Amino acid sequence: IIIAFLIIYSFNTSYPSEESPEKAKINGLIMLIEFEGIDGVLHWEKALDQNNIRALIKAQENVLEEYPEVFKRLADKGYEIAGGYDEAPFWDMAYEEQYDLMKKAKETIECITEKPMRVFGSRYFAYDENTLKAADDLDIQYILARGTAGEEAVVYAPEEYRVKIISVSNVPFEEMGKGSLCDYSLWARGATPEDFGEVLDWCLNNKPKDMILVSHAYLGGTRLAWWEQNEKALRSDKVMWRTNFDEWLKNLDVIEMPFSEIP
Repeated sequence: IIIAFLIIYSFNTSYPSEESPEKAKINGLIMLIEFEGIDGVLHWEKALDQNNIRALIKAQENVLEEYPEVFKRLADKGYEIAGGYDEAPFWDMAYEEQYDLMKKAKETIECITEKPMRVFGSRYFAYDENTLKAADDLDIQYILARGTAGEEAVVYAPEEYRVKIISVSNVPFEEMGKGSLCDYSLWARGATPEDFGEVLDWCLNNKPKDMILVSHAYLGGTRLAWWEQNEKALRSDKVMWRTNFDEWLKNLDVIEMPFSEIP
C-alpha cells in the first residue's frame, strides 16, 4: 500500500537547479545505498531525473547482479555507481582480503556499467591504511569514510597515496551518539520520520559548505513518510544539489595532509 502511494505521487515539484542565481548555497550530493531491492532506487531515479540531479549509488553485489540493466542505465545517464562490501567493516582486515573484495566489486560494476568503478565503501564506511593501499593498487580513486566534521562533508587527500577519502556528513541524535546524515542510520537508532526531518532542518540551517545526504533507498524511497522528508530536503533553497558526482567534487576544497593526521 505504501509503495502504491509512491507510484501515484506527483514529481512535478521543481527542486533547486544549477541555473539558480543564488550563490551562497550548500554544495549538496545525494548518495543512495541499496542492498535489498530496486523499487526505492527507481523512485529516486524518477524524482532526480526530472530535475537533472544525479546521485552517487552504492549497491551491494546481489542487487547489482539481479538488476544489471537498471545500473547500466543509471551509469549511462551520469549516476556514479560505487562498489561496496556490507558483510563486514574493513577495520583491521588484512590487505589481501580487502584487495580481493574490492577487486571483485570493481569487476562486477565495470562488467555491468562498462565504466570505471571510482568509489568504494565497506560496511559502516570503515577503512584503514590497507584499504588505501589496495585502492591505489586497483586504481580506485575514492574511499567512503565515516564523518569527521559534523554535518560538513570533507574530502581528504592523504599525501602518501593517490586515493582520496570522502568523509560523509555526520549528525548527532539524542543519547545514541553520532551517525551518517542518513534516513536508515537515524531509523536504526529509533528515530521517526519527523525526527529525521528535524535533523535535516538543523543541518540545512547550519549551512555547511559541503554536504552528503544519504538514503537507504528501500527505506527513503519506498516509505511515504520517510520519502516526504527527503523530498523536503530536495526542495530546500539552501542547497545546490549538483548535477553529478564530478560537479560536486569541483565545488569543494580537497584537504591534503599526511595519512596519520587525517581524523
